[in-house]
Amino acid sequence: MIEVKVELTDEVAEAIARRAAQLGCTADEWVAAMVQDVAADLPEDPSDDGPDGFICR
Repeated sequence: MIEVKVELTDEVAEAIARRAAQLGCTADEWVAAMVQDVAADLPEDPSDDGPDGFICR
């Protein structure tokens, strides 16, 4: 597993913590699930002009 460090404003970190608590998980678990969801939608080809193509460029 790869560890990634992300610096967030206090406001964003608090919003993530609130959302995670509402869902019954930790902020770390919520962020990991969101990253997995985004990664699952990435196109295989970075030159893809589809709606998610900009993410992998």
